[in-house]
Amino acid sequence: MISNLTGWHFLIIAGVLAAMLLIALAVVLTVVYLARRRPAGSGNPTDPAARLAQLNQLRAQGLVTEAEYDAKRREILGLL
Repeated sequence: MISNLTGWHFLIIAGVLAAMLLIALAVVLTVVYLARRRPAGSGNPTDPAARLAQLNQLRAQGLVTEAEYDAKRREILGLL
């Protein structure tokens, strides 16, 4: 089967493989770029004091109800 391939076939195969490699490289570089752009504290804080402070801010802004606040506060304190 390979003996039936001409030089053009090999060029086409090489082009397709090169395109796939470039796409994979672009995806990896994009992921690395986005990971570096994300601020260190933008995720969910693991420190219970920071989580409680954030929860207090959300309650003060009216973004969580008292029931949600109490439930989440108990959950955070239960992890201690």
